[in-house]
Amino acid sequence: MIPSTLIVGLDDAPPIPMQIGTPEEGNFRGYEVDLLEEVARRLGVRLRYRRAYWSVIVDELEAGDIDLVCSAATVTEERRRQADFCEPHLNLTLAVVTRDDLTEVGTSYAGLRVGLRRGTTAEKFARSHGVSDPAMLCESNQEMYDELSAGNLDAIIDDSPIAAHFAHNTPGLRYAGALPGTNGAYAIMVRKGNVELVNAINQILGEIGHDGTLAMLRARWFNTAGVV
Repeated sequence: MIPSTLIVGLDDAPPIPMQIGTPEEGNFRGYEVDLLEEVARRLGVRLRYRRAYWSVIVDELEAGDIDLVCSAATVTEERRRQADFCEPHLNLTLAVVTRDDLTEVGTSYAGLRVGLRRGTTAEKFARSHGVSDPAMLCESNQEMYDELSAGNLDAIIDDSPIAAHFAHNTPGLRYAGALPGTNGAYAIMVRKGNVELVNAINQILGEIGHDGTLAMLRARWFNTAGVV
């Protein structure tokens, strides 16, 4: 039986524009916020949010302390061993962001000072493709892009929706392009074996995909390049 209140795990470093602000401060908004609220409305349940570092919320999901995780969670085989995924709600690639003054930088990052978020698919990809010693490895997107703007980094490898948002909303930064062969998708993670909740969410995702609600949410939050 699906509980009347679902506890949702969120990354303590909000992945803008998937999530902006915090529930505690009353300024919580973003693509995944709208998506979760629509899912909850159609399920007839309330949402309660739990913020923590990524590794903590995944551990809590495995332990059954929270019901789902929706925080720019890319579907990977490794994560499938920890949790069940609902159907994807957003496709993406990995992408490179650089500064306007580095006109020669494209999607090749060899020899550059590269910034990465810890524990992400971007970190895993970069480390397996020549970035053995990143110039910055941190928990916060905002901190990382601030360092790029300040000239302390040459490039950031990130998920394309997040990369596109920062590139188009931060003066002096440029979206250099998507990395070939890095297609992926975001999906809601549910505690392994909770088939009833997965099926209920999947049914709603199908409904909002067919009635245009999902397309409306994507258009609202992703009016720049970076979503495929």
